[in-house]
Amino acid sequence: MNEKICPKCQYSAMKTWEELNDEQQMLVERLPVSANLSLEQRKKHLFCPRCWFEQPANYNEFC
Repeated sequence: MNEKICPKCQYSAMKTWEELNDEQQMLVERLPVSANLSLEQRKKHLFCPRCWFEQPANYNEFC
């Protein structure tokens, strides 16, 4: 299974923090989804620019 496919909405372009543009990064910073994690921790996640689902980049290693 391709880890870049969003498990929530099936969008085929989950992005790393570096792949997000400035506006998308600003939106991610304001999302309450991972309020218990620091921004530095969240920068290691993948983000869906369609539904804003957030997933640890190494999630598939634990499945």
